[in-house]
Amino acid sequence: MGSQRFFEDIVEGQEIPSLRKVVTTVNILMYLSTVWLMDRIHFDHPFATQQRGLPNVVAPGNMGGDYYAQLLSELAGEKGVVRKMSFQFRNFLLPGDVLDVGGKVTGKYVNEGKGIVELDLWIRNQNNINCVPGKGLVELPIGGGKRA
Repeated sequence: MGSQRFFEDIVEGQEIPSLRKVVTTVNILMYLSTVWLMDRIHFDHPFATQQRGLPNVVAPGNMGGDYYAQLLSELAGEKGVVRKMSFQFRNFLLPGDVLDVGGKVTGKYVNEGKGIVELDLWIRNQNNINCVPGKGLVELPIGGGKRA
């Protein structure tokens, strides 16, 4: 994790530091066991492909949500707060996918003395397809950073 970001450090239109994630059958299984999710489309290849018509086993959608939680928590730092996030599942996350988890600042404002940053979020695969578009709202501390 980097140093603390302040509201004054953020500029509308800037991209925030991204995360790189690689989807594997191992990290899918580790995630499934952690959250106790046992839908066979996530771990049983013959079931997923032959009975459900999927291209492969698929990562649980909530893995994408957890990637966003990590991304926004790293942006917020120890003194900031992730206030809200939302996302839509549009394309499967498949074993072998190399993902760019990122975001762009779409707005910033002060509300009741709190520095609020709005973001558009993406999880793009190696084909530049946004598999899980999203939105985020992060509160950053005011003061201590550059003056915007």
